[in-house]
This record gives sequence, structure tokens and C-alpha cells, in this order.
Amino acid sequence: MRYSRGDIVRFKIGSDEIQEGEIQVIEEDHNEGILYINSFSGRHGDRRRWAYKVPERSIVSRVPGY
Repeated sequence: MRYSRGDIVRFKIGSDEIQEGEIQVIEEDHNEGILYINSFSGRHGDRRRWAYKVPERSIVSRVPGY
């Protein structure tokens, strides 16, 4: 696994939506990592947080600078 708790990543939800969030928990499920991510969405002053359970294969990239 190449991700760590606290990493900020971009990940896919469904077929075309990309979210950005911070990894909170990492589990190993059979041969794949399952990541629990707190997502950030909305404008800077109106940020809403959502929690997602995401398979590692849905991670698009790590956000540089964090």
C-alpha cells in the first residue's frame, strides 16, 4: 500500500465524480486496501465534510504539498 493515514488524495465516486479528502483509516480487505476518507466539498467558507469508504483502486492521485 502506498498511502498513509493523513494523506490528502483525489478519489473517484461513481463513474465520473472526483472528490478530494484526507485518509482517516486504512484496512486490508483480502488483497485490497480499503480507505476511510473524510472528503472536502463546497466553497472555502462553506465546506461540508462527508465520509467515504473507498477501495484503493478508486484513488486517482495524492494531492501534492500535504
